Amino acid sequence: MHFPSRRLGVTAVAVALTMITAGCSIGSDSAGGGGKKLTFTSYGSGYQEAQAKAWLTPWAKAEGVTAVQDQPTDYAKIKTMVESKRVSWDVVDTEPFFPVGACGKYAEKLDFDKIDKSKFPEGTVSDCAVPDAMYSLALVYDPKKYPDAKPTSVADFFDTKKFPGKRLAPGFATGGAIEAALVGDGVTPDKLYPLDYDRAFKKLDTLGDNLSFWDTSAQSQQALESKQADMALVWSGRAYMAAKNGSVYEPVWQDNMLAYAVLMVPKGAPNKDRAMDFIAYATSAEPQAAFAEDQPYAAVNSDAEPKLDSLAESWNTARPDIQDKGFYQNVDWWAKNQDQATERWTDWATG
Repeated sequence: MHFPSRRLGVTAVAVALTMITAGCSIGSDSAGGGGKKLTFTSYGSGYQEAQAKAWLTPWAKAEGVTAVQDQPTDYAKIKTMVESKRVSWDVVDTEPFFPVGACGKYAEKLDFDKIDKSKFPEGTVSDCAVPDAMYSLALVYDPKKYPDAKPTSVADFFDTKKFPGKRLAPGFATGGAIEAALVGDGVTPDKLYPLDYDRAFKKLDTLGDNLSFWDTSAQSQQALESKQADMALVWSGRAYMAAKNGSVYEPVWQDNMLAYAVLMVPKGAPNKDRAMDFIAYATSAEPQAAFAEDQPYAAVNSDAEPKLDSLAESWNTARPDIQDKGFYQNVDWWAKNQDQATERWTDWATG
């Protein structure tokens, strides 16, 4: 599926199977070999490599489990597995919209006797998914373009008189451009949903030829590094990676849209109980800290204390001051309305 690879900034690669042997022979519980197994699926690239390093490998070694990795996450494949009763994935990293909308049908309810949901940010836990990585859609700008008055909120993204120049925004419905347009037009975050498509598209239209879009977050990072825009709405992780590579953009955290990835268990997963154990471990403090030290995503466990350098800390969306200036994308609304919103976005973008 394309939307998740846009969201997390990883490139969907051809499906490949990586076997990580953690102290025992390969084989499933039902294969007659007696081996303990768990299959973890995510989006590949450095993102999944970091998840394996921080979560999967140490957990599997400690538990004597053979860990199998697959990629990329694919919602259609999950549905096909469940409907055919041939589920091979145990834990999957996804957008929150899917397991929230498919809870009980394509996603198992989680065992909160094992998973401590008290450590997650308020509002991020659902019956069938818990967060595993946090990030934000933030406004960034080139300070050399605006040496005097500087942008201070998302509203300035739409003020081409005071802040002339090229704009860049996510080019797909779930990316946050609709929410940004409404906030920029004066809608307060608590009044955003249900989204007023007509008002949002009218606001985006005011940017005219000044506005262009990124389709993958890798494109957004490249655009920052090559200074293709004066102001951009991009994922915080990609802005951080661009900054590491020398880009000059500075963030504006007012009205940043907080978002997160989740872990879910497909309905009928062959190793459901073990999947709950893994999720409990992966979202605990130390593994979360280790992941945040490796990737440009914030830890979701409130007890996690990642050791970050000054640059990474400046983009750390778990910071209270960033959280206080932001709002969460409404996962429940998107779980019910993603298809409609995508259709409306496509009609506007191609009209």
